[in-house]
Amino acid sequence: MKELERRINYADVESLSLFSGFRGSGKTTELFRLRKRLKDAGLTVLCADALEYIDPASPVEIADLLIVLAGAFSDALVKERIDISADNYWTRLRNSLIKTDVGVKELGLKAGAEGAGVDLKLEFRTSPLFRQRLSKHMSGRIGELRSEVREFFEDGIKAVRKAHGDDAKVVFLFDSLEQIRGSLFNEQEVTHSVEVLFSTHLKLLEIPYVHVVYTVPPWLKFVLKGVDMIVLPCLRLWNNDSGRSECTSGGSALGSMVKKRFGEEGLQRFFGSASLARARKLIALSGGHFRDLLLLLRETVLRTDALPVPEVAIDRAIVRVRSNFLPIAIEDAKWLADIERERDTLLRTTDAAEVNRLTRFLDTHVVLYLKNGTEWYDVHPLVRDEVKEIVARAAVFGPT
Repeated sequence: MKELERRINYADVESLSLFSGFRGSGKTTELFRLRKRLKDAGLTVLCADALEYIDPASPVEIADLLIVLAGAFSDALVKERIDISADNYWTRLRNSLIKTDVGVKELGLKAGAEGAGVDLKLEFRTSPLFRQRLSKHMSGRIGELRSEVREFFEDGIKAVRKAHGDDAKVVFLFDSLEQIRGSLFNEQEVTHSVEVLFSTHLKLLEIPYVHVVYTVPPWLKFVLKGVDMIVLPCLRLWNNDSGRSECTSGGSALGSMVKKRFGEEGLQRFFGSASLARARKLIALSGGHFRDLLLLLRETVLRTDALPVPEVAIDRAIVRVRSNFLPIAIEDAKWLADIERERDTLLRTTDAAEVNRLTRFLDTHVVLYLKNGTEWYDVHPLVRDEVKEIVARAAVFGPT
């Protein structure tokens, strides 16, 4: 977050940053922290959630995203009580569309209807067919659409500066784009559409006089070489050496979190006199992943009949959480064993199927993304032994 904050502060007029992290890594929480830091520093911070406007299971075209960005920015201005009068983006878009016969015929828009901007926004949010028709209609008018969107942003900035002063610095945090991933039936098509957005149209996603931060799918780092992204890693509990020597700062940080959850007295009551040592067992098995640690603690609480918690309850909780990662297919286990040995993704190609498979490993925490100086990868400690056993059995008995 400090790096993102510095990028915004050091940029003069506008900037574009891509921020990401694998599922459950705390992206949205960190984005809230960034918003607070920037607001405390006197910046005007506007926020929007892409999922309020985009279907995460459908491909996204550049026309869709340009409309969504302007519409979400317009809505965010209204939420911040910045006066843009009745001339919000949805009203502007509708008025632009009804100037063309094609727009009127294909989209069913009627001139002069009261509240038509709101109706257009509702249709865009709720009707996939309407979005498809609108996207098709706008696909041949990208230059014109981009000009209209830029003009709206410039007018929006004028409204912000009227409210907050001529030196107002504006930040737009656009969250949840990373959740666009498609379904089992169209995953590769949706993945390709997002790849095109950020490889071919990145320049179009710059917003005049605005420092914009997009949360994007983390797999982009595997397919778009050279695109600058900040990816949130797991908290590191061990170092990238052959013996996985302990990283004491990471363990201490999670130990502090556990203390805050239980309270000092509660920690002693729950785990007994050796409270920190017993808690560290669960911390080490979490892999530095916050959600997995909280799940281990929760499952331990649910299996406790007496205090301090008996060791058998801790062991049963570990077995229960480990089951979330199982079963592991033989071919997956072979790749995971290679990742554990090399501490790298060993991604052979950037084909969508291969990238999606690796992303699944990372999203389900079977593989952890880590950093200390350089980025590296490792297999989750809860399943390392299982991976070795599966590979060993396959070597002896074959893929039965």
